[in-house]
Amino acid sequence: MDMRMVGKLLTEYVSGLVILNEEEEIVWASDLIKKICNQKKLDGSKFDQIFSFDLIEIMNTSKVMKTPYDNKYSIHARKLIGKSEKYTFVFFENIVDFKNDRTRLYCLEKIIESINDGIIISDYEGRVVLYNNAQEKLEELSGQEIVGKYLWEAYNYKATEMSEHRKVYKTGTPIINKYKAHAYKDGIPKYLSYSTYPIVKDNEIIAVYSISKNETKLQSLLSETIELKRKLYSKTTEKNEKSLNNGTSYSFSDIVGNSSAMKNLIKEAQTIALLDTALLIVGETGTGKEVFAQSIHNFGKNGEEPFVAINCAAIPENLLESILFGTAKGSYTGAVDKVGLFEEAGAGTLFLDELNSMPISMQSKLLRVLQEKKVRPIGGLHTIPIRCRVISAINEDPQKLIREGKLRQDLFYRIAALCLYISPLRQRKEDILCMAEFFVNKYNKLLNKKIKAFSHELKETMLSYAWPGNTRELEHVIENLMVRVEDHQIELNLKDMPGYIKEVILGDTAIQDIKQNDISLPTILREIEKKVILENLNIYQWNLSETSKKLGIIRQSLKYRMKKLGIEKPENV
Repeated sequence: MDMRMVGKLLTEYVSGLVILNEEEEIVWASDLIKKICNQKKLDGSKFDQIFSFDLIEIMNTSKVMKTPYDNKYSIHARKLIGKSEKYTFVFFENIVDFKNDRTRLYCLEKIIESINDGIIISDYEGRVVLYNNAQEKLEELSGQEIVGKYLWEAYNYKATEMSEHRKVYKTGTPIINKYKAHAYKDGIPKYLSYSTYPIVKDNEIIAVYSISKNETKLQSLLSETIELKRKLYSKTTEKNEKSLNNGTSYSFSDIVGNSSAMKNLIKEAQTIALLDTALLIVGETGTGKEVFAQSIHNFGKNGEEPFVAINCAAIPENLLESILFGTAKGSYTGAVDKVGLFEEAGAGTLFLDELNSMPISMQSKLLRVLQEKKVRPIGGLHTIPIRCRVISAINEDPQKLIREGKLRQDLFYRIAALCLYISPLRQRKEDILCMAEFFVNKYNKLLNKKIKAFSHELKETMLSYAWPGNTRELEHVIENLMVRVEDHQIELNLKDMPGYIKEVILGDTAIQDIKQNDISLPTILREIEKKVILENLNIYQWNLSETSKKLGIIRQSLKYRMKKLGIEKPENV
């Protein structure tokens, strides 16, 4: 075998090559080796006389050799045993030469493994050939389990056609800026923002890759910013009412509340905001369902698009259909061409408040529109595609509504692809005083008052009350308190509360105490009686005659009740 011809052939692929015979003598060396050794001829020289290491060191593993010119060569040897001859091939690979494909490939692989964005590559068969560390973290899957599997096996697709990589491979059309979940962790979808592209070589598609943006840090910083703004606004006066020129007035920074339940709810809502899926918000009256709906709209990708809201309970059935779907001229007497709310919302959001008040017959029409994603105006001949996101809200438990026949089950599954449950104020005790302070600041400004604190008695009453009207009721109570305080007053007291409101709150508080604390009715009545007497004594500066007259009892009866209840006149009065 002519080793000279073999050597010249191999240097087409490896520029550094030495061929040795059985005696470890050089029978052929490439020009690069001669240059490294600074010798014009190496044939016949012993390998260990030229190089500072022997063959045993590089036979089973590679060794790096540095040259005076700061080049670095990876050296490894392979034996070729023929019928009558044995040769050893020693390969020198310049590992700092970026013209070397192996070096470039190695560097690119290291870069892919270290970048913050997720990358997944599938081959012509749909098998995953690369799944970097960032993708593992984003989808919470193991690369060892993913690489080598078909995409539909790795992601548990029901059919091969569900793989976007296969669609891109077949069509050659990239998918740009998609937001979707392919992986699930404990049943929770892992949504990613990604783009998918074909890899084309010699005019043929050979593979497909996706790049997923790692927005975790950005979302975390955004959430922190919003949380700081919320705390700022809750401690200072309320900011001026504003319009965002898209039909909204609220964003997440406007939501008041410091409880962990509220903070977690806001984070959940921010995640939901990044999706285009239909959303159902469930919460009692006054919990702020529309505030969350507007915040979700403004936080999402289409925040600049219109936000269109309608209260389904406020519109008669015969008008609701035309308002939602629109009308065509001549469809009925006096009808004109009118755009419906679905069309008016465009690529924005349509908010259907109190959907459970919508008649069942109208619910079936709404279901059809949502299924087909098309709407036909009343009397119209053509359908109009729906582009808006639909957010619905109900103020009762959806399963209860379905059982009672007030909500179609099939409509529920259509509008509730995602659900957001807003807990009532009574379950978020930490938020009661926080919101109360916010409303005090608001009415301090509006009414030119100087209230800075709540009396201990008022605080206890607010925390004990169930607040069936939630935030809306709390604001109503604070407003009524604020309009009755003196200009010089700096503390809100229970005595500032109107009688009809006080009666409702104190009565409900007593009932709640009985239910929650298993306190006897006589004990509750005793406490209420003591509160009422103390309030009136303070109002009339402990004048027993005036106080008894106000309470509708004789002076002796008042003295008897004070003694029985342990009420004593303070020394400073």
